[in-house]
Amino acid sequence: MVSAWGAGEVPISITSTPGVSPDLELCIRSVGNVTRAVTKLAAGDSLWIRGPYGNSFPVFDDTRDTLFVCGGIGVVPLRPLVNRMLADPAKQKHVSVIYGSRNPSEVLLSGETESWTSRGANVVMTVDACDINDWKGCKGLVTEHFHRANVDFRNCTAYICGPHPMIQATMRDLSLMGMREDRIITTLESHMKCGVGKCGHCYCGGKLICEDGPVFSLQEIKKHGIRPGVDDMQ
Repeated sequence: MVSAWGAGEVPISITSTPGVSPDLELCIRSVGNVTRAVTKLAAGDSLWIRGPYGNSFPVFDDTRDTLFVCGGIGVVPLRPLVNRMLADPAKQKHVSVIYGSRNPSEVLLSGETESWTSRGANVVMTVDACDINDWKGCKGLVTEHFHRANVDFRNCTAYICGPHPMIQATMRDLSLMGMREDRIITTLESHMKCGVGKCGHCYCGGKLICEDGPVFSLQEIKKHGIRPGVDDMQ
């Protein structure tokens, strides 16, 4: 949880990779009152950070392939896990990344996604709309490019992060393609007011996102009736 004095507080994902970066890295898009205040800070200014809270992305050894489906700024929290997978020579050739953005100008980490390809990952870049001629990636929604993923959907773990309509469509389609629901993993955003399961602000479907989440499998989401949704987080 990140806050700027007088503006408020928002949930922000850590994007630094442990063992690679010595710093705590955050990626913040200026889209609302709090994030605008944060991006106006200069070196030496104060920034309030508390946490991290909740669980983390699980890593499984009982599936061969790994698929990352990222929408927009959803690539940020998945970045450390992609780098972790690619650091293992046994996993490099079994990693696929489908990363969608609204347009080419909103693509993040372009240099790093190129390094993922050079390290053995199958990376598919797509945009919803494109008005420039030198865009070399694909066009369309991420769900339109599952056929480009170099994975066996029945022997695969998927990690999903992005806008909630994209998350819901991706989970549904992967399940229909035969992927195990306990291996379809996503993360749900929520204001974590107390962060220790006492205030109940992030209570959803019998679960506390600050303690039981924010990472859940599709199996858990369906079992507990958890409804992915976004607070007034900006």
